Amino acid sequence: MMIGFLVACDKKDDDSSTTNPPAATGCTSLLPNKLSAKIANQEWCSDQSCFGDLAVVMTINGLNGNGSSLTLELDSVMPGTYQITEDVNHMIYLNGDGWESTNDNPGTLVITSNNTSTNQIKGTFTVTLRSPLSGNLSVTEGKFDLFYTE
Repeated sequence: MMIGFLVACDKKDDDSSTTNPPAATGCTSLLPNKLSAKIANQEWCSDQSCFGDLAVVMTINGLNGNGSSLTLELDSVMPGTYQITEDVNHMIYLNGDGWESTNDNPGTLVITSNNTSTNQIKGTFTVTLRSPLSGNLSVTEGKFDLFYTE
């Protein structure tokens, strides 16, 4: 009886991971939308909330269980490689302090795909953010894969 129970639990776990795989960079969120990065060499994952909305610009926002948030305001949504600055493809990270992308140290945004039929966008990013109070903050191995509203 106990063996059957363990096998059933094992199979259920296998099925759920196939249906909803975690994003790369160590993100173990069960949310269907994924946003993750290494921030100051620490894994960060939007494990509480993650959404995308296309209006004048594409807003991508993720919230982590520790209360921090990462927001991308993307002017560029077609596949290609773009700069992340204060003026274009702006990024903000909040964790009790505020950090943002700057014009004098641009980062890199790569939109790998944007399926406008299903409203799914995927991409990667790397950037150094700046806080007027705390200096620079490195954001590397950034990835997003999410469905967005219009």
